[in-house]
Amino acid sequence: MRITAEEKLRAVLEYMDDSSSITKICKKYRKNKSDVQYWINLYKRFGEAPFTGLQAKRVYSREEKLKAIKEVMSGRVSGRQKALELGSPNPDVVNDWIDLYRERGESAVQQSRGRKKYMLHEDRQRYLADKELRARIEFLEAENDYLKKSYSLIQEKNRQSKKK
Repeated sequence: MRITAEEKLRAVLEYMDDSSSITKICKKYRKNKSDVQYWINLYKRFGEAPFTGLQAKRVYSREEKLKAIKEVMSGRVSGRQKALELGSPNPDVVNDWIDLYRERGESAVQQSRGRKKYMLHEDRQRYLADKELRARIEFLEAENDYLKKSYSLIQEKNRQSKKK
């Protein structure tokens, strides 16, 4: 189950206010204990910033990613610890970079813009159908223009042959 940054912040604040234990928060938000503890440590270190605004959608440069990958692969820190140092709301982001690095090499690690906004299944299906229809319309309009031009050329040729 996907959880928003606002819900993560709400869970942390519940814990910080001593109104709930980690176990209760885990059950309420259906997350494991290590994720909730990560959010709490992130909050203690950076405050609300990683859960709101631009920090939640931060873009990491290629150099930052490669440096983090090398530190984790050398064994100095874990992927979660490095993600915490970077202030990432996602504790698995560095491990994802490492997987990409191992699968496709250093050239695959690039500065990325993040994911596109999530679409519901029905919206995605409607978007794809509309895209197909637009492509079909474009093709038919081009075909129509071609046929009109061909017809006009045939008519012109017939007129010229009658004049002779």
